Amino acid sequence: MSRSNEIRTCLVCTNVDCASRGSAQLLDEITQRLAVAGNSIQVKSYLCFGACQDGPNMVLYPEGTWYMGVQQSDVDEIIAHIQGGEPVSRLTEKVDPALRDLILDILESGMVEI
Repeated sequence: MSRSNEIRTCLVCTNVDCASRGSAQLLDEITQRLAVAGNSIQVKSYLCFGACQDGPNMVLYPEGTWYMGVQQSDVDEIIAHIQGGEPVSRLTEKVDPALRDLILDILESGMVEI
């Protein structure tokens, strides 16, 4: 499926498993860093992407990049991607394409406010 390269929103799972692995801190750090850079990308909490065992998880929308197992040490590279750089491939390798497509379909359906 061909997708736009545009990134308007960074969705960060903050449900129990991802939160226990530091997703709230990741959300705060990315929000602050983008604000300092003057970037208008919205960073929002998301309830669950369904891949708890591989969290923290985040999805860049509408582009569709899904990052799994995100650590604080990955933030610089993720920020660089959001600002026009290349995706961080080591954080996308374990993503199940069918689950990714399902989540993107849900986001595009309007069932979830983004």
